[in-house]
Amino acid sequence: MDLSKIKAVIVDDDVFKGIDIQKALEFNGIQNIMTVRDQEKLWEQIYDSEDKIDLIVTDMQYPLKAEGAIDEEAGFKLMERMEKEKIDIPVIVCSSLNYKIPDILGSVWYSKLSDLNSNFKEVLDKLEKNSGTVRGSLQGRRREAN
Repeated sequence: MDLSKIKAVIVDDDVFKGIDIQKALEFNGIQNIMTVRDQEKLWEQIYDSEDKIDLIVTDMQYPLKAEGAIDEEAGFKLMERMEKEKIDIPVIVCSSLNYKIPDILGSVWYSKLSDLNSNFKEVLDKLEKNSGTVRGSLQGRRREAN
């Protein structure tokens, strides 16, 4: 898959972390990147945008709606809704907690100690090998961070 041709959406309310993620995606060849600060804006992009979303990079804790309080389960709620609505978009979780969630494209630990460029490269390489979707994997369960 030619990463320069895909559209990625970052879901994160932390501006600085969003910039770091965008730089790592650009380093790995993704050029069409949008950042949203809440889940409501993501759903607008999924359902109302003329451009198809090819990849979602999500934090796990952020507001569900603009100006809303941070929801500590926002990432899980996103994946559960995607599963319920049969939305087949690869997901990468990028969080300061090192999550291990089965049946997504992958997880990237966000830390100043880690090499985001290399960590994203490792996960993005999987795009060529599998779909990385959440369908059929969550069944209402919550995954714990390591």
